[in-house]
Amino acid sequence: MFYETKKNNHGLKYNPFKSCIVPRPIAWITTTNDDGSYNCAPYSFFNGIAADPPMVMYATNGKQPMGNHKDSISNIRRNGEFVVNVVPFDAKDKMNETTAPLQPNESEIEVAKLEIMESKIVTPARLKISPIHMECKVYKIIDLPTLKSNEYNGMVLGSVIGIHINDEVIDDGKVNLDKIKPLARLGYLDYSVVDNIFEMHRPEGSPRPDQVIKGKDK
Repeated sequence: MFYETKKNNHGLKYNPFKSCIVPRPIAWITTTNDDGSYNCAPYSFFNGIAADPPMVMYATNGKQPMGNHKDSISNIRRNGEFVVNVVPFDAKDKMNETTAPLQPNESEIEVAKLEIMESKIVTPARLKISPIHMECKVYKIIDLPTLKSNEYNGMVLGSVIGIHINDEVIDDGKVNLDKIKPLARLGYLDYSVVDNIFEMHRPEGSPRPDQVIKGKDK
């Protein structure tokens, strides 16, 4: 089949676009509200975009509660900081609770009964249930096109200035993803989990992506 996205003429019961880009890692983002409390929301349009220096991106899009931008990006615009909390499989239900549309004076962290920890450099808190936290400063916010007046599309580029990794998930100098089982988003209401990991060695002489010295591949 083929369809033009402007016409959305795929003829299917549901739009297939999000099922064509899978699996997507989930950034469980914490930010600081005006009153000093913390906001928490998951985003699956998320990924790492550079390693040296480390940078990430996440995008927020769609209808906004009460006609306003989502709390996360409003907070980020104001103070330029956020924390990316990695979602392990064990936290899937808690993560799902934080997707609920709450009033501005309600806290996702309180509703989901999430325990928080102080960050080292930035103001937003970290979620204790997450085994990996990335403290981030905004590099740039890019406003993206929208089709409806009550929607907002935007991409946040962040510099990762600090990373916390739970010692319990580090084995032999590596992050053991078998212990974390990161949650991933598929299309529709579907999710997946990383629980089948295998190695593939590159052809001899090819640079390894995790070995960089002075800006050059080792």
